[in-house]
Amino acid sequence: MGIPYSRQIHAAFDQVTPLVAAGFEVLQTTKNISILLAAIQVLTVIFLALIFVELFALLVTINPELEYERQNLVTPVVKWFAGLFIQLSEYRKILVFLALVILVGVCIGSAAGLYYTSKDPTLVIDDLTASTEESVLSGEDIEAIKKGEAKQ
Repeated sequence: MGIPYSRQIHAAFDQVTPLVAAGFEVLQTTKNISILLAAIQVLTVIFLALIFVELFALLVTINPELEYERQNLVTPVVKWFAGLFIQLSEYRKILVFLALVILVGVCIGSAAGLYYTSKDPTLVIDDLTASTEESVLSGEDIEAIKKGEAKQ
């Protein structure tokens, strides 16, 4: 009684293995999507905060009753930004070069990351599934078990 039961367990395991591999892929994809959505949410909060500050400064600037507040809040900030842009314009060649170096570094890092994640040893189950998928789909193992000719 133990041998046919064992054969049925092995046959069921062979049928479940592709499902486990597919579930693993779905889990990886879901994890990547959740990380991307979290980053988008953080950027959304930052942009909304910047928009709020900008609209508040615009409101203070336009309202004639808030002249004192404009001179003490908005004008120093605008002068600081203008001074910052003037200082940065002196170093624009260096900044453009650094931006290009960072961009190239990000591209190379992304390509290397994609290459090494495609060679991930935890995905070996996919290779095993591909070799057994044909026999599972054709039902050869099940028929062999029914006839008692299965290789264990």
